[in-house]
Amino acid sequence: MKVQIDENLSPAIARALNAIAAIDEHEVVHVTDFAKGAPDLDLFKRAIARGIRVHVTQDHHQRRPVEREAIAKLGLTVFVLASGWNKMEHYQKAAWLIEWWPKIMQAAELYAQGTIHRVPSCNARRGRLGQIKDKR
Repeated sequence: MKVQIDENLSPAIARALNAIAAIDEHEVVHVTDFAKGAPDLDLFKRAIARGIRVHVTQDHHQRRPVEREAIAKLGLTVFVLASGWNKMEHYQKAAWLIEWWPKIMQAAELYAQGTIHRVPSCNARRGRLGQIKDKR
């Protein structure tokens, strides 16, 4: 499965995840590899055109109906890091993303495409992914 890491996360994290995820035949890229500075709607379209199915971000796309609709229409599965991730230093964020990675990949296989899910700001042993539903 192909996954992209958003610009609001370090390219170094994407490279580290790619090296680890390759064991399970997953590919992880950073959006700056192909769409640096692109608006989110364009970024989502480019991702799908490149065969990317999963987007990991700290942006909260569930707040913008236009982006929610694009995610659903394109069939991109999005994992949003909860607000507590913003307070983490680089190494802790990288360690927890690695810890969460198997659950994120399993969820990406099981959940319907075009859905958005929250990754809580706790270690993966304690936390559960939660779907972010449209409030309309």
